[in-house]
Amino acid sequence: MPTLSPVTVVFGIAVSFLLSLTIALVYKKTHKGLSYSQSFMFTLVLLGTLVSVVMLIIGSSIAAAFTLFGAFSLIRFRTAVKDTKDISFVFWVLVTGMAVGTGNVITAIIETAFVSAIVFALSRINFGSLNNFDAILTIVSDPSRGASGNYKSVFDKYLKRTNLLNAASRSAGGKMELSFHVQLLRVEDMDKFLNELRGVSGIEEVNMVTAKGDIEY
Repeated sequence: MPTLSPVTVVFGIAVSFLLSLTIALVYKKTHKGLSYSQSFMFTLVLLGTLVSVVMLIIGSSIAAAFTLFGAFSLIRFRTAVKDTKDISFVFWVLVTGMAVGTGNVITAIIETAFVSAIVFALSRINFGSLNNFDAILTIVSDPSRGASGNYKSVFDKYLKRTNLLNAASRSAGGKMELSFHVQLLRVEDMDKFLNELRGVSGIEEVNMVTAKGDIEY
C-alpha cells in the first residue's frame, strides 16, 4: 500500500471536516421535534471525518479493509436513534467521508450541496406532515369549576386548529390533564393566549412546548 503524503492526509481531513460540519449545521437548522441532541451533532462531525481517514488508510488494500472493519465490529452503539431521520444524516456523513477518503472530493462537495438543498426544501414545505401544528399544549383543569366550556372559548379566539392527543384523570379531586396539538392563528399571540388561558376559572396548570409535526402519538 503506497504511503500517503502529509499534505494529502491533511487535505482529506480538512475537507471531510468542513463537509461534515456543513451536514451537522443543516441537521441543526432543519431539526424539528423534541429529540434534539448536542452529542448527535458532535457524532455527525466526527463520524464523517473519521470515515474519510479510514478510507485513506484502506486505499485499495483488501487486507487492511478487513482488519479495520474487524476492529470496528468491536464498537457497539449504546444509544438508540430516537428519530428515523437521524439515520439518514448518519448515512449522509458516511457517504461524504467515504467520497473524500477515496479522492472523490468534487463529488463529495457537489453531493453535500445538492442534498443540503433538498433537505432545506423538504423542511420548508414541511414535507410528510399530516397537519401543520405549532405546539403541544397541556392543561390541568377542574371540570367541577366549569373549566371545559371556559377554555374552549379561548381556543376559538386564538387557535386555528386543535387535536386532542391525550386525556388523563388525576386522582386528586377529579382533575383532568389534557394534551392538545394546536396551531395558533398568529404565532405572535402565543403569550397572550397562554396568559388568557391561565386566567380561566378552573385551569390550574398550563404548559406549551413547540414541536411542529414531529410528535408521536
